[in-house]
Amino acid sequence: MNKRRVFVFCFLFLAGCSNHIIFEPNELPDGHVGQEYSVPITISGGSGPVVDLSYEIHPSNSGLSLVFSEKKYYTRYIYNNFTIQGKPKSQGVVIISVRGGVVASAGQYFEKKYEVNVLK
Repeated sequence: MNKRRVFVFCFLFLAGCSNHIIFEPNELPDGHVGQEYSVPITISGGSGPVVDLSYEIHPSNSGLSLVFSEKKYYTRYIYNNFTIQGKPKSQGVVIISVRGGVVASAGQYFEKKYEVNVLK
């Protein structure tokens, strides 16, 4: 009976320690050429805060960029929260690839690809 209780406890404990990384929103809304675009992004879940993040925007001259929230301790920026913003310069699809890792992750990395459909 004790083995069963230990098993149930371990199962519930491990199930509660989810390492699933969640991006909100999961998809980005359309943008319009020459109009302000601003979408806040939140990365949650995992085994701790995001401590390493890199990104690429294609085309690089799209008019969009990532802006990170500053904070006053540990690292200069909060990588769990950022905003995709700017004024799209031309019609088409802008691809934003985000990669990184979380603290205490033992190798837990993530990758997310966003697409912004820019209309006239």
